[in-house]
Amino acid sequence: MKHLLLLAVFWATMATATAHEVRPGYIEINEKAEDVFAISWKQPVRDSRQQVAGLGLRPVFPINCKRDGDSTMRRRPGALVESFTLICEGGLLGQKIGVEGLQKTITDVFVQLNPLTGQATSLRLTADRPLQEFSGGGAGLSAYFGMGVEHLLFGFDHILFVLGLVMLVQGWKPLALVVTGFTLAHSLTLAISVFGWVQLSSSVVEMIIALSILFVAIELAQAPENRSILATRYPQSVAFLFGLLHGFGFAGVLTDIGLPRDAALPALALFNIGIEVGQLMIVAVALLIGSRLAIVLEANRLAQPRLVAVVYQAPVVALGGLSLYWLIGRSVSLFSG
Repeated sequence: MKHLLLLAVFWATMATATAHEVRPGYIEINEKAEDVFAISWKQPVRDSRQQVAGLGLRPVFPINCKRDGDSTMRRRPGALVESFTLICEGGLLGQKIGVEGLQKTITDVFVQLNPLTGQATSLRLTADRPLQEFSGGGAGLSAYFGMGVEHLLFGFDHILFVLGLVMLVQGWKPLALVVTGFTLAHSLTLAISVFGWVQLSSSVVEMIIALSILFVAIELAQAPENRSILATRYPQSVAFLFGLLHGFGFAGVLTDIGLPRDAALPALALFNIGIEVGQLMIVAVALLIGSRLAIVLEANRLAQPRLVAVVYQAPVVALGGLSLYWLIGRSVSLFSG
């Protein structure tokens, strides 16, 4: 299945262009007194070390809301956090909230309203729906499912690792074991990280994720008989071990946003299911396109053997080069503080 790596070129190109815009924004609204709301607006930034400005996003509140006092701004890894107070006569239920500039990004903004009485309400603002209404009809748990799907589909390093794992195995049973091992591992660490039982530095996690992709690329670059025993006989163990680290990466979004106090477990489950749906979508598309490419390449193997060999090997080199680029960049960011 090594022809599947041809897809890595597409995802690698997109990854370098959009890697800093996929982390969601977050607006937390806590009602402190009747019609008085404490706002925390966390906007993702393009570069967590040098870029001070965010993505040019601005929350838009209803006309019945006015700011009370000055706002404070603080810097967090990968985000700018602005805190201020709003006085909204008549409250926010039934009113619309939006984010200006969201249409120009691939970033979502998760909004959570915690009223003094009643159930928390959540919204997920997207590029095609940047303005939505607080209906008060529930906690909006479906937003967590959507975030899980999109976090996987736009998590290019996770995608490349999964594709690499798929290409290390032959046959449906080994493929099922690899996918299952990866799923169990990242589900475990996602849960224990989100609930605060075990946490790792995001910089360390991202560096090791890049290392996991480089490991797979090195194995794929070798003939099957020359690969390590771990990769040839126990690919499910590779998937499980590195999947533990990828789970900490998945947890970054939920750690930033948090889980609804009255429905933490359902929200976590929906987010994880969303990740699995996104993962299965990637595997299915890869297998479909890869099988078509294999037919074309095999038909031209005798007529143009050197060209076919280059087509097979070039994506392996691209995957290794991209993972090495990520590894060096993330290592420099980690050790330079």
